[in-house]
Amino acid sequence: MRTNYQYSFISSINPNEPASWKSKIFLSFDSDWANDEVILDSYNLVHQHSVKSTWFITNKSAALEILEHDNLVELGIHPNFNKLLNNVSLSGDSESVLQELLSFVPRARSVRSHSLTQNERLLDLFSKYGLTHISNLFVPYNSGIKMKPFYLWDNTTIIPHCWQDNVALKMDTGFPNNQDLIDGFYVFDFHPIHIFLNTENLDRYEKTRSLHQNPKELIKHRYKGYGTRNRLIELLEGSKKS
Repeated sequence: MRTNYQYSFISSINPNEPASWKSKIFLSFDSDWANDEVILDSYNLVHQHSVKSTWFITNKSAALEILEHDNLVELGIHPNFNKLLNNVSLSGDSESVLQELLSFVPRARSVRSHSLTQNERLLDLFSKYGLTHISNLFVPYNSGIKMKPFYLWDNTTIIPHCWQDNVALKMDTGFPNNQDLIDGFYVFDFHPIHIFLNTENLDRYEKTRSLHQNPKELIKHRYKGYGTRNRLIELLEGSKKS
């Protein structure tokens, strides 16, 4: 029996071809305007294990240039529509939000909205811009619902994810065991800031907000017990088991 995990890109999933998603792990990361050093800290962990991963990008940065030259990295986009919804932005619209991101991630096929924002009009807009794989559906692992990808109209592929670090810090979402990871379909959503801090509760994240762009000081607040960083490392270590 195979005991190591297999990793793949979110955009490679075809719901009609189980071999493209069944018994595979999809590691994904939301960059969330993190400092370059914070992003590269997460990237280096993944790079050291030579596994595929999908990165949802919020902004242009030096770290992006490194990610885009790694053939084990797939770049998607992470649009933020919250300012429009909250009437904070007095100019632009949802289409201009996508256009800006696609101007520096032009080959993106995968999208996950900030705060998982989605509606029918956004789905049509995603399709218009060639964004075929949508990862805005969160179904917690402990719900007992067996997940798989599925199509909506225009061959839009919906990619549900079962674990998200910031949500796991709010509620006990459970985590797949080793055999589940080998046999099932699992998409994980990590954030570099939580990996860097090894966040174990949201208080640590909130209390260090003023330091999030200052890695040299922020590292002093990394949790020394079991946290988000350990969870990612355990998943990555599974790629080496024989």
